[in-house]
Parts: sequence; structure tokens; C-alpha cells
Amino acid sequence: MLTPFSVTKRDDGAGVSRLVVAGELDEDSGDGLIALMMNAAEQADVSEIVVDLRKVTFVSAAGIRALLLGRDAATGVGRGFRVVNATGIVYQVLRISGVNRTLGVTAESDVTVP
Repeated sequence: MLTPFSVTKRDDGAGVSRLVVAGELDEDSGDGLIALMMNAAEQADVSEIVVDLRKVTFVSAAGIRALLLGRDAATGVGRGFRVVNATGIVYQVLRISGVNRTLGVTAESDVTVP
């Protein structure tokens, strides 16, 4: 069974806007994530955007494109941008495509995600 795509936006404090993504990140869902990342980057009180992929089950080239465009939007207005908690096949796709370093993909073991 496929996990429906969703994004939960939450304020982690200290200017950090966390986008917790779930489901498949692909051509059908990428534009929605881009819009949310751009919106977060435009907020005056946001200093960093963290995209949490812990609940993502699949990422395609269109999903990678979305993450790169989000990073560009954030850094273009002086915001930090991180991708965290990519695991399994999602991490493998990011690593094999070479964007794991560009996106600064890291793990966060101390973060509780509802």
C-alpha cells in the first residue's frame, strides 16, 4: 500500500522551519513541496529550513529536483537549508545521484517526529 504524500510544517524554534515529508516524492508531489519550501524561505522569522525525509518511501528525479530548487530558494534569500533523515532507498537514490553532499543530507537521531 502506498503512503499518501503529505507535508507537515512545524516551527522548531530559533527560526527553524521543519517540513516533515511523507509518502512518495516524485513528479506528482514535487511542485507542492517546492511551494512549501519557497513559502518558508519567504518568512522573515525563518533562518533555516529543515526538510525531514524520515517518512518518505520513494524519491524520483523530480523529487530530487524539488529538493534542489528548495535549497536554491532558501540560500538565495540567505536562509540555511538541510535535508535530514533520508534512509533506505531514499538515501541510496540521493547518494547515487550525487546530491546527498549538495543537499547536506544528515541524520538526526534526537528528533521526535509525530
